[in-house]
Amino acid sequence: MTALTMEQQRRFDAGRETYRNLCQSCHQSDGRGQDARAPALIGGAFTIGPAEIPIRILLHGKEGALGLMPPVGRTLSDEQIAGVLTYVRREWGQTATPVDADAVKSVRAASSDRRGPWTDEELIRLIPR
Repeated sequence: MTALTMEQQRRFDAGRETYRNLCQSCHQSDGRGQDARAPALIGGAFTIGPAEIPIRILLHGKEGALGLMPPVGRTLSDEQIAGVLTYVRREWGQTATPVDADAVKSVRAASSDRRGPWTDEELIRLIPR
C-alpha cells in the first residue's frame, strides 16, 4: 500500500472525525455495518471501487437491499466528503486510493441534475469489468 502524503493524511484524519460524527452510528466504529440497517464498508465494491461510486452515494444517497442511505451531499463540503471517503477507503486494512476534493467537485457537477438516490443496479454498471 502506498503511504498517504501529508495532505492525504490530514484529509484522512479529518475524515475520521466526520465518520465518527455522521456515519459510525449506522456503519459502526469498525466499519462492519449492522444487519438489516447498514452494509459493511469493508471490501465492498461500492466502497473500494472507483471513487466516483461512493462519492455518488454520499451526494445523492442509495436505495438498496438494506433500505436507504440518506444523501449527505447538501450538508457536507467537497473537502469533507473527500475526507470521510479517504478515511473509509484506507481504514480497517483497506488500500483503496484516497479521494480529493476535486474528484468530489467533478462528480457533484456531473450529477447535479440527479433528483433521487442511486440504486444498486445503477452503481454496479459503474464498476469496471
